[in-house]
Amino acid sequence: MTTQNPVYASQAKPWLKYYDQKFIDQTLPALSAFEYVCQRSKNHLNDTALEYYGRKFTYADLIVNVKKTAAALRGAGVKKGDIITVVSIMTPEIIALFYAADMMGATLNLVDPRYSVEGIREYIEEVDSHLLVCLNVVYERCRQAAKRTNVEKVIVLSPADSLPPVMAVGYKLTTPDKNKYASNVIRWKQFIKGGEGQSTAAEPYDPDHACVVVHTGGTTGSPKGVMLTDDCFNGIALQFQAYPKLFHRGQKLMNVMPPFIAYGFACGIHLPLVLGFTVIIIPNLDPAKLGSLVLKHKPEHMFGVPTHYQQLAADPKLRDKDLSFIINYAAGGDSLSRGAEQTVNDFLAAHGARYPIAKGYGMTEVSSAATVAAGLDNKPGSVGIPMVNTVVAAFEPGTDQELPIGQRGELCISGPGVMKGYYNKPAETAAILRTHADGRVWVHTGDIGYLDEDGFVYLDSRIKRLIIRHDGFKVFPSMIENVVSQHPAVHQCSVVGCTDKDHVQGRLPFVYLVLDPAVPAAKRKQIIKELRQLCIEELPEYVQPVGYKIIPEMPLTLAAKFDYRKLEEEITPRDY
Repeated sequence: MTTQNPVYASQAKPWLKYYDQKFIDQTLPALSAFEYVCQRSKNHLNDTALEYYGRKFTYADLIVNVKKTAAALRGAGVKKGDIITVVSIMTPEIIALFYAADMMGATLNLVDPRYSVEGIREYIEEVDSHLLVCLNVVYERCRQAAKRTNVEKVIVLSPADSLPPVMAVGYKLTTPDKNKYASNVIRWKQFIKGGEGQSTAAEPYDPDHACVVVHTGGTTGSPKGVMLTDDCFNGIALQFQAYPKLFHRGQKLMNVMPPFIAYGFACGIHLPLVLGFTVIIIPNLDPAKLGSLVLKHKPEHMFGVPTHYQQLAADPKLRDKDLSFIINYAAGGDSLSRGAEQTVNDFLAAHGARYPIAKGYGMTEVSSAATVAAGLDNKPGSVGIPMVNTVVAAFEPGTDQELPIGQRGELCISGPGVMKGYYNKPAETAAILRTHADGRVWVHTGDIGYLDEDGFVYLDSRIKRLIIRHDGFKVFPSMIENVVSQHPAVHQCSVVGCTDKDHVQGRLPFVYLVLDPAVPAAKRKQIIKELRQLCIEELPEYVQPVGYKIIPEMPLTLAAKFDYRKLEEEITPRDY
């Protein structure tokens, strides 16, 4: 009897059998993200790059707008190495700003416009921004946030700035700008005009240049600024070219994801522009209108979260409609249960779509995507195979000891999408980015899973504390804990995830409290009422806890840490 030698994923790479050799051998271009778009579109400049509420921008228009924006940044005093804080939804201006900052060696610090004043201020201070770009509808919060920081200028843009003329007039009539702007505020069109006569020359390609700082919960639930480089963005775009049956120049992708998550920019903007797509920008998606938008635009591609597709499958407006134009509708941001996956696939098949729902696995620290299950290369329950230049393997948790294929362990990722690191957090960077004996830099994800003999990856559980909502937005427990702990009656608090009663997917934040022993029992209800109000005042709507529970003491693990798993298990439907 012979014992079979163990097979290790990082050496065998069984998933490569699904890729054509020419894609396996491709090399990452030594170009900035903007230069890569220019190179790929040079013979197709008249093709439509962006569509925004019916207004179309060709690739030539996009390049001109990027260069004008770069000149305007120089006119505003921005230099190589500066970090610009941006508080906005996705608009053509934000896309131009991304590439303009990239070509001149600056960095965008992308912030969710729903954040509170304190939240915005924290992210401004973290990177020491001197320039702030924001939407007019969040200007007042941004103005307050910029106080006591080093912000010198504020550039304000309107969602109407790129609308077709008739729609722009209508928007301004129905949504008048009533802000009283400070003297350091520059309107977007004024800002662009200020760049006249300034250089549009690009800085030389620098592999260490971070295009963006995107905030994430990392492996501990504490917000961190992830630095993603040109190579990160280009690496994602390059690897998706390995699916020629799915992706062709001239196709349309509907972008419904925001700019302040890696998934939104890497997969929703840069990837399709490199591939020569038309990107249809939906800056503020109303989920109830998703079906109508799909019918209107007929996009072959979309990157969304699982609930987007469950919404489509349940939309009566799509009953008996021909959806054969759908090629690759991909679900990311959260796991897709087998039941939900089957429901969506049945819907797609019944409406003539060629392929089942595409899935993937990744995290902000790897530029959003590491594995892909697209087209017919798919297995139920799997999150796909590693992308062509990416390696995924299971390791003994917390070590660099790789486990054989088939064994469960901590999933680790190595490839071109790996981040530069966390901004100004060397200890946290060292904890997640590790160079193993094989010389590869690996991201230790904190997720448990395994690979099968074909290289398909299966995700068992997330061991991070990060709470992912049904819409893909992430809730950092520390955000709520920092607010709740301010109350003088709170001795200890812990935030964990609980089931979302209104959606099949996703979780919501729930607060456990240990009160000061001196607090009378009769005051407990009043304290919870005060905490609810405190959270309403200090936190965005999507971060609001759904319930509060007072307990005598926090359960502890053997390591004397709060036992979050036990806390989650003890939540009942009656608690919220």
